[in-house]
Amino acid sequence: MKKVIKNTVVQLLLAVAVGIGLGLTAGEPVMKIILPVRQISGQVIFFLVPLIIFGFVAPSIASLKSKASRILLFAFALAYFSSIGAAFFGMAVGTEVIPWLNISPVTEGLRSLPVQVFILEIPPVMGVMSALVLSVFVGLSAAWTDSRNVIRLLHSFQEMVLSLVRKILLPVLPFFLLLPISVY
Repeated sequence: MKKVIKNTVVQLLLAVAVGIGLGLTAGEPVMKIILPVRQISGQVIFFLVPLIIFGFVAPSIASLKSKASRILLFAFALAYFSSIGAAFFGMAVGTEVIPWLNISPVTEGLRSLPVQVFILEIPPVMGVMSALVLSVFVGLSAAWTDSRNVIRLLHSFQEMVLSLVRKILLPVLPFFLLLPISVY
């Protein structure tokens, strides 16, 4: 049982459940405290996203060694064609199914959020696409040149990012999820 609870995916799901549960039960005085905490936790999460992308994608590509180009080309082609298929599927659903649905807005009974007094900006190191492209290029170049030092460095960075996920992201995630689920 302890091994299951120590699993990062299980901890992430528990953090989501705790955030949703607290968000459904929080009142206005609690929301006045939660708003700044949520804003700061959101800034921390958005700061970590590019690091997580680079920390997991680059070492994974570098570990593929000589097969990296072919596997990456197949993965990109699969992603491209599946996104085109999803776009056509979404278009079909949007034109054929949604007009038949009876969707009425539910706005009565909602309360406004308290005014947020404190805002802290923590910009990410780089954008998400920049992190993705950089991680692909670094991973491919490390695989092509078979640079053992860079591959070791990337795996060390991956371990560092994983510890950031476990020790920072998982504890702040429930606070980030509190507000969107709440009744406000």
